[in-house]
Amino acid sequence: TTPTTTTTPNQPSTFTNPVLWQDFADVDIIRVGNAYYYSASTMHYSPGAPILRSYDLVNWEFAGHSVPKLDFGAKYDMSGGRGYVRGIWASFFNHRASNDTYYWGGCIDFAKTYIYTATAVDGTWSKHTTIDKCYYDAGMLVDDDDTMYVAYGNTTLSVAQLSKDGKTEVRSQQVFQTPSNIGTLEGSRFYKRNGSYYIFVTRPANGQYILKASSPWGPYTIQQVLLDLPGPISGGGVPHQGGLVQTQNGDWYYLAFVDAYPGGRVPAL
Repeated sequence: TTPTTTTTPNQPSTFTNPVLWQDFADVDIIRVGNAYYYSASTMHYSPGAPILRSYDLVNWEFAGHSVPKLDFGAKYDMSGGRGYVRGIWASFFNHRASNDTYYWGGCIDFAKTYIYTATAVDGTWSKHTTIDKCYYDAGMLVDDDDTMYVAYGNTTLSVAQLSKDGKTEVRSQQVFQTPSNIGTLEGSRFYKRNGSYYIFVTRPANGQYILKASSPWGPYTIQQVLLDLPGPISGGGVPHQGGLVQTQNGDWYYLAFVDAYPGGRVPAL
């Protein structure tokens, strides 16, 4: 596809997967006005949590990093230890319209969750007070009343409500326990549509399920959405652990990652 300079989101027409030959796993994707933004895992690499920008879901450019430096301890500087296979795992990324602020949050070292904010994706990102628990594989929802929620967990799934400034936790509770016949569910993405709450989760590495409730606290029902979706990349696996985004035309797209040699965990639309 020819790169575009338009500032109006286009509906993807013809494109090939992967849309990027780059290892960008654990996709979180949003649309803010005319632009789409994509956040991904980067493990021990610094700066971390890259933000990509697109106007058509196909042509992507680097816009910034939510985590300017991995300053989570000496091991990330390879001083007295090493931080390989740690750092930026599946995290959440969203925009809050009321204060025109972007929020990124991630669990570091399976122990604490750090929240960063910025008023522009390519601006200065600030680190805030840590939350002394792990929001594992988390997704953020900004509700209609501006309350901020985070869905997180592995198999035992929970929801947390954040403070008014979105930087601390005020409430958290378990909302779902995955049935043993399904196995593992993780990689939460949190949405609201027509008054219902949806947690979109992955069964690694071949399925997507969705939970639905009339309250963020549940109770949630579960439905299989995608299972063994044919891989769009020759020799690659099943697209999984991605996010959903709606165009201005009302169409919905799923951007996920595919394990595909030699590119790694590459994004497929």
